[in-house]
Amino acid sequence: MKKILVVDDSEVIVEVVKKTLQMYGYEEILNASNGVEALEVAKKNKGYIALYVFDVNMPQMDGLTLVKEVRTFDTTTPIIMLTTETDKEKMKTAKEHGATGWIIKPFDGEKFIKVVQMYLKN
Repeated sequence: MKKILVVDDSEVIVEVVKKTLQMYGYEEILNASNGVEALEVAKKNKGYIALYVFDVNMPQMDGLTLVKEVRTFDTTTPIIMLTTETDKEKMKTAKEHGATGWIIKPFDGEKFIKVVQMYLKN
């Protein structure tokens, strides 16, 4: 089964995202609390991750840099940015680096799942 990698420095957000995904039948969920850790997890699971969910603002390596790094070895897996940021410039940068979606926190669980399902169907 394909996995989903959730990366956020807030344990609460990671748990909310994991529980939301699990409620809709997604069981294979990996997580990391910063970009450095996430990059390691992503490389170890290369070929098995169907979707990435990254926070933008994290310690050690931010989500924008993480997107750029992941795209060096995985050019096709969808990346959703999950953040409180509404900065259009950051959104543009994320897209230029290879992010495919942007969800603003706090988010509605049903809307989040619809976005997840949309990317997993493609």
